Amino acid sequence: MMPRTTNVKQAKINSISHSSLFQIGDTKEIKPQADVLAVQKEGGISSDKGFELNQYRIFNTTIQPIPDPEIVVGSHCHHHQNIYVSNIDVTAISTSAITQLGSSKKINSLARLKHIRILKDENEEED
Repeated sequence: MMPRTTNVKQAKINSISHSSLFQIGDTKEIKPQADVLAVQKEGGISSDKGFELNQYRIFNTTIQPIPDPEIVVGSHCHHHQNIYVSNIDVTAISTSAITQLGSSKKINSLARLKHIRILKDENEEED
């Protein structure tokens, strides 16, 4: 991978969150990870006790790595030593996502999400 210079005239990004990345330039390895537990309780929630990540199987499961693909021999001809970008307009980058201008040798991204919604019982009286 031949390193190149990336020239960006303007980048407008509205939102980047939850272990996400906006990168200009080359990198050897990118490894964002996000473990997210969202709890919504009708009428509000007074504490996050009892909602620890380790009690949910999704956060304890060992992820098997994807085997490396076959080695492909190829040749690339970059007509310019630089990467030129005039304008980027991104609405959102979220939950272990990557937006990159440049080259990456290795990307390993992981997002684990668990949503819990607790609704009031229809027969429950209002306080």
